[in-house]
Amino acid sequence: MLTIGFIGAGHMAQAMIKGWRDLAEVRQIVYAPNSGAAVAEQLQIEAVASIEETFMQSDLVILAIPPKALAEVAPTLQMLLMLAPQKIITSVLGGVSISSLQSALGSQAQIVRTLPNVNVAEKEGYTAIAFAGTLDAATRGAVFGLFTYFGRADELPEEQFGAISALAGSGPAFVAAFVNALSAAAVAQGIESEVADKVALQMVNGTMKVLSKHEQTPTEFAHSVMTPGGSTAAGWSTLESEGFAKTIAKTIAATMQKNSEFD
Repeated sequence: MLTIGFIGAGHMAQAMIKGWRDLAEVRQIVYAPNSGAAVAEQLQIEAVASIEETFMQSDLVILAIPPKALAEVAPTLQMLLMLAPQKIITSVLGGVSISSLQSALGSQAQIVRTLPNVNVAEKEGYTAIAFAGTLDAATRGAVFGLFTYFGRADELPEEQFGAISALAGSGPAFVAAFVNALSAAAVAQGIESEVADKVALQMVNGTMKVLSKHEQTPTEFAHSVMTPGGSTAAGWSTLESEGFAKTIAKTIAATMQKNSEFD
């Protein structure tokens, strides 16, 4: 039995707990001073009373606290790592590099930096992963395997995490905004709101499944849907003339800029 212990019980921790909870060989525990007991009860896992208890019971420790809280918990974790240096610390702290984590926890700490998105709760997520040089190949493979259970995972250079955070981490909100805009546009044309929402969601869900199995690029697929001079082509032309691609590029850039403030 592998025990995964969460220090922190926010939205990302909860999504990860949901994604792993049907793994029979995994036990999950959580510590959070304010919300841990309530989250544990809701998600039917065990709440523990302290960082120390979480650390000592866990094979894999998930650090899922706000980045600004790292300085507060670091002395305790550093002391615990002196007692059990083999423990693996997996961070989901946005904008906190492996070198920063090792400065806080010790240069020999076995650290994994991960960037999952909220879709891991449904095993449709994306996770970027970077490993500290202290981890051996077997350990890396085991951790990587856990995160692939959530959906797709890639080992990537840390310098790419900012862009991945904007695309995969913040992207679900932008996709939701697109779905909402499609639905609102249909309502403006006389479709009932409830129907418009269902149609927009079904269309996006179906399109994503087709794209994920298709050998064409998204642009090639889009053009395969269009008839030259037809209605879809007219809508596509409007997307281009209204600067849809530029708006998305600005959205990603603004998200990355804000992320950089936490680095």
